[in-house]
Amino acid sequence: MTLDDALELARLRRHLPSPSARRRLRERVGLSQEQIAQELGVDRAAVSRWESGVRSPRGATLRPYVELLERLAREAAQP
Repeated sequence: MTLDDALELARLRRHLPSPSARRRLRERVGLSQEQIAQELGVDRAAVSRWESGVRSPRGATLRPYVELLERLAREAAQP
């Protein structure tokens, strides 16, 4: 892993909301864990573990999950 890759992963981890905030964002826009899982190409149990704090997304899933959560946050902020 290059230094740039390591810095990018660190940046993504800093932008990852807390597990409970992840759940609240998802619920606020009315999406199920299954819908999030399908969008990211993971199973529903993975999303459940991320939202409960048992695990955190990593590898190729981290960036798309952070980006999805950012989209949900923008959607939740809409009047």
